[in-house]
Formats: sequence, structure tokens, C-alpha cells
Amino acid sequence: MAAWYGERGLVVEPNRLLLTASSSEAYGFLLKLLCDPGDTILVPAPSYPLFDQLARLECVNVARYPLMAEDGWRIDELALREAVRPGTRAIFLVSPNNPTGSFLHEEERRCVERVARDHGLALVCDEVFAEYVWRDAPDRVRCAALDAQVPTFSLDGLSKSACLPQMKLGWIVMGGQSVGDTVLRLEMIADTYLSVSAPVQHAAGALLEGAGVAREKLASRIRGNLATLERMLPGTPVSATAVDAGWYASLRVPSVMTDEQWAVKLVEQDGVVVHPGSFFGFPRAGMLVVGLIAPPEVFEEGIRRLVARARSVAP
Repeated sequence: MAAWYGERGLVVEPNRLLLTASSSEAYGFLLKLLCDPGDTILVPAPSYPLFDQLARLECVNVARYPLMAEDGWRIDELALREAVRPGTRAIFLVSPNNPTGSFLHEEERRCVERVARDHGLALVCDEVFAEYVWRDAPDRVRCAALDAQVPTFSLDGLSKSACLPQMKLGWIVMGGQSVGDTVLRLEMIADTYLSVSAPVQHAAGALLEGAGVAREKLASRIRGNLATLERMLPGTPVSATAVDAGWYASLRVPSVMTDEQWAVKLVEQDGVVVHPGSFFGFPRAGMLVVGLIAPPEVFEEGIRRLVARARSVAP
């Protein structure tokens, strides 16, 4: 893992890495480490919907802070501060974000660290889509745990980085000024479960080394599907928000019904599967989320049917 980061120009010390069976398990470990039952974590909205379930399993509460749509889904420091409440223990980040496709910028990282430092909070940053960036920026934070000024945990895994979800291997990079006790406590949690198999640990280096071909094929498909959106949506009742990274696109559709009604109508009447925006915590109606990894011909036909349905119901 350390060598894999090194190939990307990032220096990660092996003693700051912990292996897990998945990023979901990594979240579970960190919730055990950072929270007592009844404590609270802050998660972005819109973002990864599994946070609620993972926190519920650890008897931890979830509160949300908004990502600002008008500012490219960036974090607003004042809104983040207002979300902190007694019993808050950590701020969760997703970079690149699922589903907005935005990523953490250096200025945002520093503002989040200021809030964390002022309230004694840790940062947890999900970076599983970091290999899929379509419009990069020089100030993109590539691994939040590196050069961190507060206790910070970066998560990644084979599922996305090597296109191998079935291999069940994730990892945590630990950052901050002193991580000695943190390492010991996390190792105790991991040793209690012993969930990472020996075969996948031994194979991890080879799997990562050979992942480039599969990753590039998938990236080519996603780029093609993004181009399909750019070609097919102008002049229609459907529009897409900017996608800088990741596997998803967020679509605006006419607000003539709820997003769940949209999703049901599309699957039942048009054979098109989408996610309702409320599933991810979008603050406005008329948002749908589509995956970008479908075969190009399937994706194009799905968008054609979605646009036709939008035209039929648009006021």
C-alpha cells in the first residue's frame, strides 16, 4: 500500500496504514474508535447514504452539514460550525464525493481542520474514487491524512482503485501529529475481528500493480458516458451538474413530482433505473442520480428514454 501511494508521489509510512476487509468495515472500526453510543458524527449532504446505517449499527447519531451547490458543492465553514453540537466527535468527508463528483480543495481542508481543532474533532475522509478524476485542480487534496493538522483518517480500497469489489480489502491511512495510541487502539479493534484474509493481503501488491488496465477501461467508459450527457441534454428539460470526478452524475429534472415518484415511473414505465436525489440528501426537489459505468449503448438508450419522459411531463 505504501508503495502504491509512493507511485502517486505521496509518502505514506507503512506504520500509519491499517488493513480492513472493506471501506464499510473501516468506517465501523473508526466509529468504534472515536465514538461512544449516543455521540454524533457530521456528514456532508448530499453524500454517501450508507453513513446512516453504519452509524446506527454503532448506536451513533448522524447530523448533516450542507455542501454548497452554487459554489461547486464546496464546504462552507460557517455552516459546518453551526452543525457542531454537544457530543459531536468527528467530521466525515467524501472526496471525490458520491454523488456530486466534487472533491476536497486545500482551502476547504484548512477550514475543516480549523473547525475540528476548535471543537476537538477528528476527520474521516473517504477517498475511494480518487483514481477517477476528470477535471483536476492543482489544489485538490489527494490524501487528507497527509500533512494533517488534526487527527485524520483517509479510507480507500481495492473495490474502486483496482475494480475488484469481490476481493474485500480496504485500508485506513492515519494522519495527524501523533498517531501512536491511535494505531494501537485500531489494531486492537482489528485483531478482535481478524477479518482480512491472508490470501488477499499477500496478493494486494500484485492486484494493485495490475489494476491499471481495468481502471483505464472503466475510465474510458465513464468519459464516454459523460460525453453522451453533454451531447444529449442541451435543449431538453434535463440538465446535469458538473462532474469533476467519480462514477455518478446528478441530473435536474422538472419538479412536477417527487424524486421517488420520478424513479418509480422511470423504472416501471420506461425500464430505466435511477436513484432519487433524496436518497443522497439533495436539498432540492427534482434531482436524480445516474451511474456512469453502464455499457455506452445501454447508458445512451437510458438517457434517451429519461429525456423523452421529461419532455412528456414538463409544464
